[in-house]
Amino acid sequence: MNKKLLQGLLVGLGIVILILMAFPFGTIISIAFWAYLAVVVWKKQPLFSDKLEPELTEKLLKRLKKLRTIVIITFPVAIVGVILHNVVSAKTGTEEALFFFIGVIASYLFILTSALAMLTLLKGRQLLE
Repeated sequence: MNKKLLQGLLVGLGIVILILMAFPFGTIISIAFWAYLAVVVWKKQPLFSDKLEPELTEKLLKRLKKLRTIVIITFPVAIVGVILHNVVSAKTGTEEALFFFIGVIASYLFILTSALAMLTLLKGRQLLE
């Protein structure tokens, strides 16, 4: 079997598992990915090789920055939404849905955005071969 086809199938399967098992595995994997990316940037290691075209590298970095911005917004919104759901439900004694849906939707957006960032990083690294 072709090596790139096998890698594509494994990445696709990983993304599907990431989305289908969003809680807690998708969230944990997404947080681990962003922590890894932060360490790479903090150590000033290059995300992509110098062999890539500068335009492509710039495009991929722009995409990662946009995805990072979305993650910075959605992750705290997910946490606050779930906490507010629990607080309002405890105070009223009834099940509250608005903050729950906000928390769940923000969590899925966080996971999907992380999956797109993973694919962007893998695309830039795969072009090295």
